Amino acid sequence: MPQESLLDASALLALILREPGWKVIDAIAESGLALTTPIALAETLEICRQKQTGISRDEIRTLLSLKNINVVPVVEEDAVEAAYIYKKAAEHNVKSKRQIHVSLADVMLLAAGKRLETLVVFSDNEWELIDLPGVRVLPFR
Repeated sequence: MPQESLLDASALLALILREPGWKVIDAIAESGLALTTPIALAETLEICRQKQTGISRDEIRTLLSLKNINVVPVVEEDAVEAAYIYKKAAEHNVKSKRQIHVSLADVMLLAAGKRLETLVVFSDNEWELIDLPGVRVLPFR
């Protein structure tokens, strides 16, 4: 059964720029169950600017709207959970040879995913390496 999925910036970029895995993200969007956070959206817009894609902010927002990707708010509870996720990632990075890149957008998305009980869609499976009860991660590449 299809379920709501929170898309990170790499998923949004894959869709916008037709990067590897974009068809997976397109299928999630077409299901009408795709979500993202304002922080992931901001990261997406900034990466598009840095890459000089020539795609305007308004064009990106229009595309996401046409694809029915809704932006859900983050709340105080997410911020508290994000701090816990930062800690778990840091502990993992100390113990492991495989370091996990930790960004504010990622930990906020994971925290929101836990609160909303949704899948969290990332470009790879690095977040599956950390035991985060209540968080479900789906790599799309």
